[in-house]
Amino acid sequence: MPIRGSIDRLDELLLEGWVLNDDHPESKLAFDVLVNDKVIGRFVADLFRQDLKDADIADGECAFSFQMPQFFGQQDLANLKLRFADSNIFVTLPGATKKEETVRATVSRVGGLWIDRSDFIDQVGAKHRAGTLSDALATRLFQFARDGYTVIEKAVAPKLIDRLRGELDELWHTPPAGLLIETFEPDGMMRYIPPDSRWRDGRSKLLDAYARSEAARQVIAAPAVMEFLTALFEDKPKAFQSLNFHRGLQQAMHKDTAYVKVDGNPLAMAASWTALEDIEAGTGEPEYFIGSHRAPDFLFGGFSKWMENFTEEHQAYLDSLLADAKTYNQTRGKFLAKKGDVLIWHADLANGAAAVTQAARTRQSLVTHFCPAKLEPFYRRTAAHDGRSTPACDFVSQYLPVK
Repeated sequence: MPIRGSIDRLDELLLEGWVLNDDHPESKLAFDVLVNDKVIGRFVADLFRQDLKDADIADGECAFSFQMPQFFGQQDLANLKLRFADSNIFVTLPGATKKEETVRATVSRVGGLWIDRSDFIDQVGAKHRAGTLSDALATRLFQFARDGYTVIEKAVAPKLIDRLRGELDELWHTPPAGLLIETFEPDGMMRYIPPDSRWRDGRSKLLDAYARSEAARQVIAAPAVMEFLTALFEDKPKAFQSLNFHRGLQQAMHKDTAYVKVDGNPLAMAASWTALEDIEAGTGEPEYFIGSHRAPDFLFGGFSKWMENFTEEHQAYLDSLLADAKTYNQTRGKFLAKKGDVLIWHADLANGAAAVTQAARTRQSLVTHFCPAKLEPFYRRTAAHDGRSTPACDFVSQYLPVK
């Protein structure tokens, strides 16, 4: 069968080109699109293109334009395949014949950071011998790779914490334009609204306070935290989301990779939890399954780390984390922090918040999600507000410019 054609565009948004059976130009060819051997869509090459008609190719009616699903990420391109519909005949895609990466595979099939590779110990040793990692930092990275988290005590000075708390009070009572909270008040329905001090003590989170608070940016970019994240990412960190909690909220064990999306590498992410006061047991303190970042992937739809378009699988996903904890003997840890302590955890560490038994107590904290500066959160495809770059950390927000 004499087939000819061209793939003119292939990225995370569109697959476009043309294809023709010269013996039967009237017969339009159909193709399946697969990721990790799961079919995610089908298209027929029957669209009209004037340039093809001008070239006398099948009257111009043999083009195709396949829009990638909303959940498709840059990282999925490496596992993309194209085959003739209802057959086992595959098409060679651009880049498919490139030399395979010489570094060893990561724990997850969808990628990860250098600490997730099977040759991690060799790389730590090489970095240490080269002088790019101190004894203390090499030890901390090893512990992080083993357990999925690390705690930096007294990472933020108390005076800076107090300054931030003052600025947070101002943001809640006199919010600047564009700032938002995520709240379930007053009726249990989730909504995004400007900060309203009536709901601060309820089920509410102040979003991206760093966009309007210099103190928040300084707390997030605490030197010891930035030193660790820079070594972890092999790049300058980029803060792309923060959540300020006034009170603790009980939360089921989950992994951030299901909900917080980094384009290009879902596991190129880490989070920090900064205590803005001494944290007591029973206030919804952070919990985690130690070592759970190294458990097998739960892939939504059979191929994606992202849950958003597979909500029907959410409960099975949550149940799988509890089952993994039993199967792999993952111990439940708790973070009873002192003011200024910072917990940093791996993108795939199962984490949550303990039951709230002291409802009258606050649990003031600041959570921040980071990725390497060279990557972007998924939301930057459509919400590219101006960010702000500092020598230690970049800041971008989904909701408003960072001023």
